[in-house]
Amino acid sequence: MQPSSHPWRATCAILALSAFFADPPFVAPCARAALVSSFQRSPAKDQSSKIVGFVRDSAGKAIAGAKVWLEDASQKKLAETRSNPDGRYALPPADAGSYRLGASKNGYRPIEPYPIALGGEKIRVVDLTLQPESGANARSNPPDPAKPMELSDEPSFTVAGVTDWSNVGLHGSDSNVRTGETLAKETAALRSKAPEGNSAAAGAGNAHRLAGDAREKAADPVAAVREYAKAVELDPSEENYFAWGAELLLHRGGVATLEVFAKGSNAYPESARMLAGLGAAYYADGEFGKAAERFCAAAGIQPGLPSPYIFLGRMEKASAESFPCALERLARFSSDQPENALANYYYGVVLWKKARKSQNASDFRFAEVHLKKAVEIDPTQAEVYVQLGMLYNARGEKTAALENFEKAIAASPNLAEGHYHLSLAYRQAGSLDKAESEMKKYRELKKNDDAELVKQRKAAQQFVTILNGSKSSAPQ
Repeated sequence: MQPSSHPWRATCAILALSAFFADPPFVAPCARAALVSSFQRSPAKDQSSKIVGFVRDSAGKAIAGAKVWLEDASQKKLAETRSNPDGRYALPPADAGSYRLGASKNGYRPIEPYPIALGGEKIRVVDLTLQPESGANARSNPPDPAKPMELSDEPSFTVAGVTDWSNVGLHGSDSNVRTGETLAKETAALRSKAPEGNSAAAGAGNAHRLAGDAREKAADPVAAVREYAKAVELDPSEENYFAWGAELLLHRGGVATLEVFAKGSNAYPESARMLAGLGAAYYADGEFGKAAERFCAAAGIQPGLPSPYIFLGRMEKASAESFPCALERLARFSSDQPENALANYYYGVVLWKKARKSQNASDFRFAEVHLKKAVEIDPTQAEVYVQLGMLYNARGEKTAALENFEKAIAASPNLAEGHYHLSLAYRQAGSLDKAESEMKKYRELKKNDDAELVKQRKAAQQFVTILNGSKSSAPQ
């Protein structure tokens, strides 16, 4: 069954549209993602795209009454609108082609119209950031159209040093924290080592980026991030932006990470990995809903790239609740890549979460089909067996549950989660000695895992950043 056939989706779309256009708007954290999904699910009658988004200042505060317009290559204005009190705006649909997008508001530096290509997607999300004017001559030096929508001409932060992050305040549960660390590492792995461009600026930027790589390898992240910043200053390429953001993400740069990935994403709106990096930065900052929105949008930009789907799937596994766009996106991942074990696994996870809420037999069956297919493709995926065991437990199939927990341990003997659930299954089956033995193994493995994680965090270094006009963002 395709996701678009579910009748509840029409209701979600109506609620999302109501949230977007309400005046005054009501607070609905999932509305933006649901709105995007609702447009993307609509049957294609033409190749037009609707441009929507938010207008905010660099602190993230909504800007009401900002003028946003679309013009053609000859600078003929085609459509214009103003942001509502929540900062939201929406431009009428435009056919696929090349356009220019601009924005302005009294008291803020305007975003000079810059090129934007529409490819027939149902909805294109473009968030705009306006900077307050600083002085009477602010308008005499508008932003370079070649570098649109930057949060500021210069970074609003300085990396002053590093500290360990073993005792800092982290966002969310232990599962969320571990997931955030995994996302950071996997985002950094998306970097390319190939040099970009043949110009003098590109050559200078490449040199500083490679110097940054060497500094990071030598365990000097402060010097590394400064090299990456210099690379962007000399050549604001997509690769240089991504390297800078990834370095900040690896060392928990906080607001600085969000700023750099936002700049890069605005400058390169067709870069799926840049948007995925922004999502990972939001996740690390505890903004899980915004993270999911970015991962879903990244998957829409480049459907063949697996990383945004995998990042979204990791979020789903770590979260008790599903995110509005996840079901559709992960369904597409599974449909487009049916022989990908992770595609089936993460789609199975979100279906299983849906089944727990609905208690609908067909939902359980669909979840089971995809989870079983995942381990058929890759029998080493111990976590999938755990999910299957939990699903069978929920259906009262205790024998099948126990068998899958045993398979999880066989596939990965050091999986603490597997030993925990196997202990509970043995206890339900009346095998108390086995249950106690598995619980003992679980406690030992969990203790070792926690100790290793503490060791890794002590060895890791978190950036101490200073925001312009603010105190250091170092943890207290």
